[in-house]
Amino acid sequence: MNINKSINTTIITDNNVKVLDYFKGENIVTNPLNLKLVDSDFVVLNDVLRYLKDSDVQIFLKKLEDKNIHFVNITSKIEEALYAQRLIVYTDDKVQIEGPVISVLKEERILKKLGFGLPFIYDLSLQLNYYGLIDSIYLDEKALVDKLW
Repeated sequence: MNINKSINTTIITDNNVKVLDYFKGENIVTNPLNLKLVDSDFVVLNDVLRYLKDSDVQIFLKKLEDKNIHFVNITSKIEEALYAQRLIVYTDDKVQIEGPVISVLKEERILKKLGFGLPFIYDLSLQLNYYGLIDSIYLDEKALVDKLW
């Protein structure tokens, strides 16, 4: 696994423990409140976002941005792929797919074979595009709603 600490990355995995072994010695955050204790420009988020409401996720990520902190988000929730610039799918103790979020999400067959679907807003955007209702793929719900209205 090749991690650039200056690019926000989400790792979708079926084995958080195995992936966490890769990040020994890094600042690992398991609770959003622990962000106050971080004295670094890089953190590893271990399933932190899944317990926050969508509006709180945006606030949390804004705090990271304001502090100029880059992150790796380790999760099994495919929806969280939309919060990063890079996506790594790690299953069966190896990297299955990695790259910019959109290019990885385009590998729908591989994702489904690995047991992951597509994030709802991305899938909806694909379907609306297929039927000619929109002409772009959206990763942001607000942007998609604005386009439709």
